Amino acid sequence: MTELPDTSGEEIAQFTATLSPEGEVQLRGRVPDDMTNTVVKNFAGARFSQRDITMGTRIDNDLPSGWSVRVLAGIEALSELSNGAVIVGANTLQIRGNTGNQGASGVISRLLIEKLGQTADFEIDVTYVKELDPIAGIPTPDECIGRIIAATEGRKITFDPGSADLTADTQPVVDDIADILKKCGDLAIRVSGFTDSQGREVMNQQLSQDRADAVLTALRARRVPVSTFESIGFGEETPIADNDTEDGREANRRIEFSLIVPESTVEETSILDELAAEPDSAETPAGADDTVTESE
Repeated sequence: MTELPDTSGEEIAQFTATLSPEGEVQLRGRVPDDMTNTVVKNFAGARFSQRDITMGTRIDNDLPSGWSVRVLAGIEALSELSNGAVIVGANTLQIRGNTGNQGASGVISRLLIEKLGQTADFEIDVTYVKELDPIAGIPTPDECIGRIIAATEGRKITFDPGSADLTADTQPVVDDIADILKKCGDLAIRVSGFTDSQGREVMNQQLSQDRADAVLTALRARRVPVSTFESIGFGEETPIADNDTEDGREANRRIEFSLIVPESTVEETSILDELAAEPDSAETPAGADDTVTESE
């Protein structure tokens, strides 16, 4: 959080506005009258929607001309940042802080010139932080899956015996996975369920499907956008450990997350490779159009 100078004991004309990383807004310092104080509060409420706003202002009838316009311009400039501070002084306006928008400095500069005029005296010290960038901060699909694998290292999603009910102990694991997925943007993800080899194969397949569905439902309940997700049960297929031991069976009872790779992409690539390998590839093979259309 940007630190402001302590002016509590100084009799200087100054107005400060701060925005914390947690979204708390503090407004303190001098305003010319009660009407302006109300305007400042309402304007901040509009610019920082659903944020906590704390007022610590005082009336001063001897403020320089144009003070109110400078205060409102400063608050609007601050709203362009993720966190930071604005200091309105007798002759200058300073704004500094952090942002996830690489063009924030230019936006703020144009805003202040528009509101205060070409000759306005202001300072801008804004730092771009990639982690605050809603676009650059989005991990790649592979990174998302990697984060889920890391989050479930040494712990797993578990169910009550023979059912698709998530155990109480596994709720924090699902919470962590949900937090990761919310930061991953729109992904096509497969939630796969597996069982051990005990019991009938048909029943195991259905149980694994029900468990994969239950995980998808739990993620949806945690406000994860799952419209591009799918759940599928593989039953006792593809064991990762020996089903003849209890530890092995425990390892085989699992939920896995993976990216969905469109089959059409794979098929079309194969067709192109085959055509390129043929001597008469310049001609369109009979039925080629139908094949592509069906794959889509």
